[in-house]
Amino acid sequence: MKYAIQVTNGTIMPGLLMNVIKNISAIDETEEINVVIFGPAVVSLLHHSMLKEQLRAVLTDKVNIFVCRNAMNMFGLKDEDVPDYVKVVPAGVEKVAKLSKEGSAYIVL
Repeated sequence: MKYAIQVTNGTIMPGLLMNVIKNISAIDETEEINVVIFGPAVVSLLHHSMLKEQLRAVLTDKVNIFVCRNAMNMFGLKDEDVPDYVKVVPAGVEKVAKLSKEGSAYIVL
């Protein structure tokens, strides 16, 4: 099973996202977890050092983190603000739509 987790809320609680990733990772059938961060949540990710550290800690070969270039541009964020384990995509909503079309279970936080 593959999962697409949409994170757009700028006040995302780091513990919630970490728990979701850990719990889904524990399911035997989990093949892939794709966390797509866009909208105001991009600012939270790129300026919240604890969140960045926690995301790095839960990374496995099953977990992918994506951040939206459109949101980065909207909030004046640069590529050097993005942690090395995060992939930048042109549009977060487009990435979520593609993952959903490919059969990923869709979760919104």
